[in-house]
Amino acid sequence: MMGRMTLWTDFAMLKTAFAVTTAKTVANLTAFLKMGSGTSLPGKVARKLDPDLLRNLGKQVKHQVIAVTGTNGKTTTCGLLAQFIREGQHRVVHNQLGANMVPGITAALVQQSTMTGHLKADYAVLEVDEASMKGLTSEIGVQRVVVSNLFRDQLDRYGELDTTAKLILSGIQQTELAQGKGRLILNGDDPLVTTLGQHTEFQNNLLYFGVEKVTYQHGAPISGPVPFTREVTQCPACQGPLAYDTLIFGHLGSYHCQQCGFQRPPLTVAAEEILVKPEASEIRLRYGEDVITLTLPLPGLFNVYNLLAAAAAAYDLGLPATVITSGLQHYQSVFGRAEKRVLQGKNTLIMLIKNPVGASEVLKLVGGDPKGRLLIALNDNYADGRDVSWIWDAQFEAIPPQKQVVVSGVRADDMAVRLKYAGIPAENIQVESDLKAALVQALSQTQADETLYVLPTYTALLSLKQLLS
Repeated sequence: MMGRMTLWTDFAMLKTAFAVTTAKTVANLTAFLKMGSGTSLPGKVARKLDPDLLRNLGKQVKHQVIAVTGTNGKTTTCGLLAQFIREGQHRVVHNQLGANMVPGITAALVQQSTMTGHLKADYAVLEVDEASMKGLTSEIGVQRVVVSNLFRDQLDRYGELDTTAKLILSGIQQTELAQGKGRLILNGDDPLVTTLGQHTEFQNNLLYFGVEKVTYQHGAPISGPVPFTREVTQCPACQGPLAYDTLIFGHLGSYHCQQCGFQRPPLTVAAEEILVKPEASEIRLRYGEDVITLTLPLPGLFNVYNLLAAAAAAYDLGLPATVITSGLQHYQSVFGRAEKRVLQGKNTLIMLIKNPVGASEVLKLVGGDPKGRLLIALNDNYADGRDVSWIWDAQFEAIPPQKQVVVSGVRADDMAVRLKYAGIPAENIQVESDLKAALVQALSQTQADETLYVLPTYTALLSLKQLLS
């Protein structure tokens, strides 16, 4: 009997080693032949050869697996959290390129394992697509789940917000949280996210983060129609009227129900005060019992929420406040998430857009920059979402009419029409569907003292990464 067990174990190890070696070869060939980003295909190949591969790799994580999900900010949150964990002198693996479905997560862990399938890590920080939570947690043990926010995104894949919340909940219910272990770390400013913690099996294992007060260095952000702020007008608990004492953006803020008493929960990790500047934010951060002052070297209020989500997870892991300040000093932006580049001698800032609220916050930040040029690349591939009607809910009116904009991508013409209805004259909209040609064109029009803001959707971002590599 013991001999059979040994043979079976040896066979399983050989199968894992073969799957890992093959996947690494596929990744190298994909890069060499410039056939794509190589973030998912190696994982698909490996899973065909060894269906238990992800489960086996997950079991090798020494301490904990942390899943980060939600609509916006997952990649940056994971990047920050991974850096904080490193600052605490721990080994960490994560899917840093943002491939967040099960094959992409598998590929990322394969890439960071040895040729024989050994993964040396104290922690795993995994960005997880909302619809992939159930698939991931059925294969890998997750002890902590961070939920950033819930906004309308890819309606053809997720449906409306309550459907997205149910997808996330179904995944959480397969984790150790359902047995009263681990922690559910939630954005307390989002009433939809907060409701995830209302389920009885989680109520003793909750931690909330959020924002108390915001000011802008250059006054209030650009105003205009923001239809997504009206998505949440009713209490998620009783459907009564939901009132806000403070509205941050979208439906995030300090809220209370006038009928049942549902309200924003107490925050353990909070930005007590924020001064938002064009390229950074000054923050007074409450980190449990500690209060620290820091500079977040990333633009926009949305990145403050990413920092808070990562800091809340770090706090829950027992990491000291010093890892936050030192981690921010060493943090390097993930490609396309407020990443600065110098291309042909021109300053370039690449910022992903993918849904109404995210795009609107980016546009508020960069649209009115008098020294800014714009390149917007809109695709409708599967990973972007086939339905691009979201552009009509995003605040492109934040772009001044006199600004010239280059548009590109599969749906460049649709983007051009949207900009026309946002008040930008046709002569200021340049359509170039080929992304490489569009980038060359936009750079040629950018002066030495200006910044080119490149705003791509997800697959356009991957194409851009391939171009620049």
